[in-house]
Amino acid sequence: MSLEKINSRERSKFLFKIIFFIIIIVIILSFTTEIKFTSPPIINNDIKTTMNTSEPSIKPIFSFEEKFLTYLPHNDFHDQHGALINAIMLSYITNRTLIIPPLLINYFPRSSTFNSLYNNLNKFIKIKKYREEHCYIDDENEENYLDYCDNKYSQLDDFTMINWEQLFDFNELKKHVKMINRGFDFSFDNLKYNFNIEENDTYLFTEDISYELKDNDNSIRKNDKKLLHFSSLLGPNKIILENQNNIKFRQLIHNKLVINNPKILNVSEKIIEKLGGKGNYIGLHIEIRHKIFKINANYNIDLIYRNLMKYLLNSDLLRNSKNLFNYNLKECLKNNIQIIYIATDSFDPRSKFSKLYENIPCIFTLFDLSKDLENFGKISSEYDEDVDLTNFYVPIIDLLITAHGKTFIGIPKSAFSRLANEVNNLSNGKNAIS
Repeated sequence: MSLEKINSRERSKFLFKIIFFIIIIVIILSFTTEIKFTSPPIINNDIKTTMNTSEPSIKPIFSFEEKFLTYLPHNDFHDQHGALINAIMLSYITNRTLIIPPLLINYFPRSSTFNSLYNNLNKFIKIKKYREEHCYIDDENEENYLDYCDNKYSQLDDFTMINWEQLFDFNELKKHVKMINRGFDFSFDNLKYNFNIEENDTYLFTEDISYELKDNDNSIRKNDKKLLHFSSLLGPNKIILENQNNIKFRQLIHNKLVINNPKILNVSEKIIEKLGGKGNYIGLHIEIRHKIFKINANYNIDLIYRNLMKYLLNSDLLRNSKNLFNYNLKECLKNNIQIIYIATDSFDPRSKFSKLYENIPCIFTLFDLSKDLENFGKISSEYDEDVDLTNFYVPIIDLLITAHGKTFIGIPKSAFSRLANEVNNLSNGKNAIS
């Protein structure tokens, strides 16, 4: 064998060893190095929507073809509930997975633009977290960042969030629409990271709350972007439905999205039994503290009074004896006098609704049954276990009680009355909405 062949073979062995060594190094690095891809938000540069108040969570596994829909929550519970219904409806129409934002409790932004909502939601979380970590520490060296320890921010100490499944039953609706919780985070970057959404694969609906959506709108139904991101979905007439299948599904949403929190149901059912049982009393709702209802308080009280008197007279349920007005609940039931239950946000219903109390016997509110709330116990959220949700749940108990009477009479333009009317329809064997 020639020297040249020997040298050639040795060179080949050396190259093989080098290549093998490089392959081993690459394999090791591939298992020990985490590669992250981040991208800037598709938002105006002067608006910050990416405050990272928490680390990105571990990515769930989704198919490459899966498309998503989400929105931003705002306003009180009933408005958020209405927006959730609209979001489920839109997800059904577009055949997308719904990313459900949490329910905001005790403190929430009001109706606003897309960018402002994002900024406010992130600001709430940021300030609350800062106050928890810095404002209750006795440290002279601690500097107050942007005066967040000022008392004017103290109301955010009670700000909290829960997932909707802590309150409602989604089992039936999940047979038709895939849903997943967004988590207690409003970072736009985290949203894209968690659901593997690329920078240019999001369609933002940044219009104000006045716009309407139609179920035959191809810009929504046939949009190819991976994420459709709405700002507000508030409003009972937000989505105009023409397709009969969609109309039927909207009815299904209202029929099946029912409250199923065991503590709430247990307390409300006990009070309902004390009032004579489901379908054995008349439920009313009068709201007076919110600005629009405060202005129209006298009109709404008169309206409730007229509608109630008409119902009592037509049903021959009105008693004239003045002695009846001194009866307590047990005496009213014993003497078979019609029970009237008022759900209200008033702190002094006997004074505010004197027209009813002076002319109709056996009227009761949750104030008359407050002992039944004493054993309610503390309910907290996963977001902040220190915030007691009892005050949030009490109005929902009030709603369930008034809604389970034989009939329900509410006030115009009230989301509370609208939901109570739906529950009353279901309680009496009807569809929630017609």
